[in-house]
Amino acid sequence: MSLISLFDVSYQAGTKALFSQLSVSIEPGDRIGLVGHNGSGKSTLLALMAGDIAPDDGRVQRQRGLVIGRVEQFLPDALLEFRLLDAVTEVLPPSRRLSEQFRVESLLSELGFTEAQWCLPMQSLSGGQKNLALFARAVLLEPELLLLDEPGNHMDSSAMWALKTYLQKPDVPGFIMISHDRDLLDSVTDRTLWLRDERIYSFNRPYSDAKIRLAEQDEAAARTRKAEEQQIDKLQRSAKRLAHWGKVYDNEDLARKAKTMEKRIDRLEAEKTFVSQGSGLSLTVDAELLKARQMFILENEWVTAPDGSELFRIDELLLKPGDRVALLGVNGAGKSSAIRKLIHAHQTPQDQQTTTRFNPNVRLGYFDQELERFETDQSIQDWVREQTAAGDDDIRQSLIHWGFPYLDHGRSVRVLSGGEKARLLLLTFQLDQPNLLIMDEPTNHIDLQGKEELEADLTQSGLTLLFTSHDRRFIERVATRLWWIHQGQLLEIHDLSRYDDAFAASANASMSQPSTGQPVVNGGEAALSEDHPDRLLERIVELEQLLADDQARKPKFQKPQRQAQWQAEIDQLMRQLDH
Repeated sequence: MSLISLFDVSYQAGTKALFSQLSVSIEPGDRIGLVGHNGSGKSTLLALMAGDIAPDDGRVQRQRGLVIGRVEQFLPDALLEFRLLDAVTEVLPPSRRLSEQFRVESLLSELGFTEAQWCLPMQSLSGGQKNLALFARAVLLEPELLLLDEPGNHMDSSAMWALKTYLQKPDVPGFIMISHDRDLLDSVTDRTLWLRDERIYSFNRPYSDAKIRLAEQDEAAARTRKAEEQQIDKLQRSAKRLAHWGKVYDNEDLARKAKTMEKRIDRLEAEKTFVSQGSGLSLTVDAELLKARQMFILENEWVTAPDGSELFRIDELLLKPGDRVALLGVNGAGKSSAIRKLIHAHQTPQDQQTTTRFNPNVRLGYFDQELERFETDQSIQDWVREQTAAGDDDIRQSLIHWGFPYLDHGRSVRVLSGGEKARLLLLTFQLDQPNLLIMDEPTNHIDLQGKEELEADLTQSGLTLLFTSHDRRFIERVATRLWWIHQGQLLEIHDLSRYDDAFAASANASMSQPSTGQPVVNGGEAALSEDHPDRLLERIVELEQLLADDQARKPKFQKPQRQAQWQAEIDQLMRQLDH
């Protein structure tokens, strides 16, 4: 028996119709990816399935006694002051909290949390860690079906690895997951529901395969539609001739045939094969190559956190015209701080730029992941007018092309969804034509098709780009260079697997280490146990190489404090080996 079935469901949000006579069934054990354009109604569909809202028409049927686990996009304010362990345990009835604490602790460890993090307040955790905590709360309820609304949003690579690993387990309950991460969808789902054009398309295959099938359906529909329109056009010409002859020759038989043909044309018009219009996202920027060696250069530079503490050092890095650089690192490594430093340096007059210097011909476009520029009550049109130098006619036409109907141009930008804000910011790039883009997590709020269209736009010849992203596939397809914030310095690497291996090894070591109740040392890397001499030796070799590499630098570029830390850790590990 199906867990949930929707029969001819229709639903309208305000004046916008989201679904029209939509029917679908969810079976036990389904691992479903729910995808669609921003605003297509994915979260609304989950709410209908859960019973939070009722359809305008049609029927939703749930299996009697069905236990559903919900993972929302945002942490409730009431949990912000809780410790992580207490916030997760709180979902259980009070009578079960003490007896099931071991299960809670085991689950948190399995999701990559260290014992030291169990006591941290929820408000101090990263966005990805908060999402993992919400996921843990849902799993503890032992549901028969999980409803996951973008669980991987804001997750760094290690948190995403933990989520993906858990969802791949054979005993995980069935789930429906909204996600814009293709690698996650392809790794953990075996069925795809594609929400589009007020309809739903179901494929018994993961996202990438489903996308191919949907494209094949669209191509077939377009061919059929073209043949239908050709037939209609032919009939219209014939009907017009018959009607004219009937009038000229006063022939009622010809006139009657013309009317019969017109009725057939009306029927064919009503039954024409449907063809999707797509998402409408499109970004092109000025890709002219600057006649210069560099867009900017960083030399002997420290990147610091907002509180002034040092995060990492840059000896020398050069961004050249045409480079597309992915800035890698776990949450908290300093990626956003580095971007803020670059933005500040670009805003500094050229004659005052010091260790970070920009080419004077750079026209910068900046995409901030928090979308802070939208904290205003300005209307959509006024906001775009303030952000760009474009005229009102160009702004109006671009807004309509990018999916903002004319009647919505007076809406406040503050109330827009994350996807709408991201789309509006990309629109300003289209209007202003920058030649350098700096983008901090640009794909967080963009739907899957929009993400793929953005990839194509960003890989146009000559475009220069520096970006951060936790979407591995986006990085693979867009980046031509990789800068990695690792152990207090910014490195250039040439193989993304080196970055993957580093956090996977750290996550595995973290989950296998014994619980001590003490914080994890050495910048969050897993503590090494004397039960694992091979790991001790590997770490010693790694530290010795770091020490040697740094000592080989020019004295002004060396990091004495780091050298002392590395040597102290080497000495400690050698003592462990001696025991």
